Amino acid sequence: MRVRKYSIYGAMLVISSAMLFACSKMNATYDEFIKDGEVIYIAKVDSVTAYPGNNRMGLSMLLISDPRISKVKIYWSAGGQTDSTEKAVQRTDNIDTVRFLFNKLAEGTYTFNIYSYDKAGHRSVKNDVIGTVYGERYIAQLVNRTIKSGTYNDVAQSATIKWFGAGADVIGQEIIYTDNLGMQQKVYAKHESAADSTVVLPVYIKGNSFQYRTLYKPDPNAIDTFYSNYEYRQVP
Repeated sequence: MRVRKYSIYGAMLVISSAMLFACSKMNATYDEFIKDGEVIYIAKVDSVTAYPGNNRMGLSMLLISDPRISKVKIYWSAGGQTDSTEKAVQRTDNIDTVRFLFNKLAEGTYTFNIYSYDKAGHRSVKNDVIGTVYGERYIAQLVNRTIKSGTYNDVAQSATIKWFGAGADVIGQEIIYTDNLGMQQKVYAKHESAADSTVVLPVYIKGNSFQYRTLYKPDPNAIDTFYSNYEYRQVP
């Protein structure tokens, strides 16, 4: 029995020594990473949203936790050149919103890398968002919504324009005409679905022409409206 006890103790001693060696090795590895001091991370921004526009881009983000955040810095690339901007923030007891607006951007797709910092310079892990900036190339391919029919009502002295359906990026039509009192009228016809739709032009002079253009938003979050070129038509 005594021999068996010594065998058990010996086995336990071997296992304990192995565990201590493994822990020492892990600590040595860990020490290598923190030899210049413990790494402190700041909470990253949350709910980043891109707002594309005409040669510009807006970004918004939320600061939900971590009252230590004092600055947000953003990096992005354009034409092979990396640029950056930053904004100081003052935290409150609530959820805070930080907004950026980037003007004079070339048309194209951008990746924005976002970091938050505290006053000591400690940085968060990266948060990024991809956004598309629109410009002349996008505008050049915009076309007017196709007119299906145009009729004139002699009794009401009004014209009715019927349009074919349009894509989801079309948000409406702008129509300009001169009424029978000689006043210029501008009518905005909102596009609510892909189906055919109509618009009525009151006090319209029979046989006169009108001009119209189509309004586009390439993204639901777009901060700019884009326009096709004006086109002239007559009713009937």
